[in-house]
Amino acid sequence: MTKLANKSPKYSPLNNHISIKIVSILGISIAVNLGLAINSQAAGVIGNGTPSSCTDTAINNALNGGGNVIFNCGNLPLSIKINSEKLIATNTVIDGRNLVTLDGSKSHRIFNVNRSINLTVKNLGFKNGHTTDQGAAINNLSQGTLTVSNCKFESNVSVKSGEYGGGAIYSGPLATLIVDKSTFTNNQGGQGGAIRGLNSNLTVTNSTFTGNKAIDPNLGSGGAIYVDSAVGDYGEIKITNSTFNTNSATSYGGAFFNSTYNANKTTIEKSKFVGNQVGSGSKGQGGAIWSTGDAAIRGNKTLGINKTTLTIINTTISDNKANIQGGGVWLARHPNLIVSNTTISGNIANQGNGGGLVLGDNGYLQMTNSTITNNKVLGAFALGGGIVIGSGKAKIVNSTISHNVAQWQGGGITRTSKVPQANVVLKNTIVANNTANNGGKPWNITHNCFNQMTNGGSNLQFPARNTRSSQDVDCTPGILTAEPKLDVLKNNGGFTLTRALLPGSAATGRGYSCPATDQRGIIRPNPCDIGAFEAGF
Repeated sequence: MTKLANKSPKYSPLNNHISIKIVSILGISIAVNLGLAINSQAAGVIGNGTPSSCTDTAINNALNGGGNVIFNCGNLPLSIKINSEKLIATNTVIDGRNLVTLDGSKSHRIFNVNRSINLTVKNLGFKNGHTTDQGAAINNLSQGTLTVSNCKFESNVSVKSGEYGGGAIYSGPLATLIVDKSTFTNNQGGQGGAIRGLNSNLTVTNSTFTGNKAIDPNLGSGGAIYVDSAVGDYGEIKITNSTFNTNSATSYGGAFFNSTYNANKTTIEKSKFVGNQVGSGSKGQGGAIWSTGDAAIRGNKTLGINKTTLTIINTTISDNKANIQGGGVWLARHPNLIVSNTTISGNIANQGNGGGLVLGDNGYLQMTNSTITNNKVLGAFALGGGIVIGSGKAKIVNSTISHNVAQWQGGGITRTSKVPQANVVLKNTIVANNTANNGGKPWNITHNCFNQMTNGGSNLQFPARNTRSSQDVDCTPGILTAEPKLDVLKNNGGFTLTRALLPGSAATGRGYSCPATDQRGIIRPNPCDIGAFEAGF
């Protein structure tokens, strides 16, 4: 066989070195792949390996055909100025290779995604996007799926007032938004400082939201994320292993605003909400989270049905502030409200009720294996330093409610007078060392509880009411009064901080029919310990 003449190596613009060359072995010519593939669609490559080749025009050309689009701008980080909004009209995947940031120059939206189009962006930065509409970095109009992986969104702004927003991303009706391993920093929108979803499913995993703001002066809600229903009757909102720090809103939900309908399901798991705040003047509910469920009031949903579910599990909600109610969390109308293995601590409501948590307008709260501690309400007539049940029903099982403070009354937990005693049940729960300041009066009453609740069995209260005042309230009839000997809040294992039971605790071995594990996931025996922590001695 005749030996082929030598051929020049084929050059790949994606990697700046040889990807394929022809070699001859025993007179037989063979193409050897060196492991670096060439993109089959040349139009999908932005740049030729140099920073100067990666321009706004090059981006436009690469996006025209859709498909896979990748940047080839060299091996150093690069910010590319965007001179005009980019319309995504065909299913597209864009990879920034962890080097490229698209800069809207504070004058342009970056991507506008047509209806029913699927867009994936990964390893890409978005900053300084700006729009007078919604979604300054990415506007996902409706019906398609937007997937965001390992991306950074910084200082994107939607300035449209009223029921609009999504400083970084807007996801419209019947769409799906999936966010993973991404960061959102200092984005702003009227509603939803980082993300606004309308009738759109949402999944957020392994992501961080910091310093985002919902800025509409009247309707600004969801400092990081604003949700106005998921898709259809059974749509879902999921937030997992994510962190929300120092986000803010003017009205509802310093970090997360969630309004869902029918059988929409919302789950928050293994996440942290720290240092968020909401409100000023006469506004401000839910320093970290504000969530409500309802029957549908519009759209293609079935009127009159409300089976919404909100689950908060293995989550920390700490050091958040609400100007009025619910320093940590404000909840309403969900017939299925599940708070489990969660710590709500150090939150403050400045003027109203519920330093840690408020059940504000009906719904059924089921709290298990949770710690409510070090929360405060500061208003002159503020109730419920830890928890306020202002409406609806609640069952609190194997939880620890301690060291909360109310400026007025009900330092630990308050059942307001309009809620029947039978509607609030405590079981295997510690209510201890809470304080009511009685508005500076010398009454010395209702430190732990404002009104009595139903005794589901094996509850513990401390100190005894006769050590403070004969007018103090037993949290339930027949409650055990004894010293639980609670340690400080700290890491005792598990996903959240807990208050351990110290040796000699009266809570040890006095509980019955406890959950299978404690707040940390430690197996409980039977009899078990009262409260969220199983001491094991």
